Amino acid sequence: MEYVLEDRILKIKIDSLFNETVQDFFDEFIPSKKIQHLLIQNKWIKMDGNPVKREDDIVGLNLEINIYPEEYHYEETKLKADVVYEDELMVIVNKPKGVLVHSDGTDDNTLAKWVESYYVDKPYVCVQPLHRLDRETTGIVVFSKSMIFQPLLDKLLSEKQIRRYYLGFVKGKIEADKSFVINKPIGKDRHDASKRVIFKGGQEAMTRVRSYGYSKKDNYSILRCSLDTGRTHQIRVHLASEKLPILNDPLYGEESKLCIRMGLIADEVEFYHPLKQEIMNVDIDLPNDLSKLYFEVLK
Repeated sequence: MEYVLEDRILKIKIDSLFNETVQDFFDEFIPSKKIQHLLIQNKWIKMDGNPVKREDDIVGLNLEINIYPEEYHYEETKLKADVVYEDELMVIVNKPKGVLVHSDGTDDNTLAKWVESYYVDKPYVCVQPLHRLDRETTGIVVFSKSMIFQPLLDKLLSEKQIRRYYLGFVKGKIEADKSFVINKPIGKDRHDASKRVIFKGGQEAMTRVRSYGYSKKDNYSILRCSLDTGRTHQIRVHLASEKLPILNDPLYGEESKLCIRMGLIADEVEFYHPLKQEIMNVDIDLPNDLSKLYFEVLK
């Protein structure tokens, strides 16, 4: 697909017979009926400069979509997000430890506020996180930038076309290259609102795990984890249930001097980019303390 962003207008040359009409394009790229209606009603979508109807033929023509049609009030913060990837639809940032992705009503110093501050000079960018990480978990968080395409990104996430991968540094021994699946339902702990537990009446939860190796000296293993579901504290609860508690996990593990943070990091995201129409990977470097543990095992 050929496209270019000029100011706020995304210009797309339609050369696919699978998108013969405006409605065909909507069905593939704009799953929200509400957004479809707004695009037509507010003339946020045009074809070669002219307003369009759903039934209009588009093959061989140029669609022009205002993908940033509204403006927002963003406040500048002292800290701004650590951006590791950005394009027309999304921005991917590296979350530090101890920060919430969005406010829980008690703390407004959030990653979302930092990302908003990053766009304080572009207040038309619609900043919304597609998912979240626990406060103490570090690593990759994906934000949508366009209200027009956010429903599509949400859909790709739910269909697992956006996959997040984690490294877990855990107490215990799992030999290198051993793989297993943890399929245990998770629900709220009736005795502690901040925790989750394994129980039969909980929500389905599945975590895929592969070991990178084991440190005999310090009795820890490094596990590559991916989620088939997205339950609160899922990796932490699942690994603890297998007697593989994450280092420095304040809820399900125990204190460790091997690292200065909780040993769980979302270090990679793989996704299908709907405009580039290709699979992309974005990853981040490990912080120094986790990097030291990583290379101790893999050396």
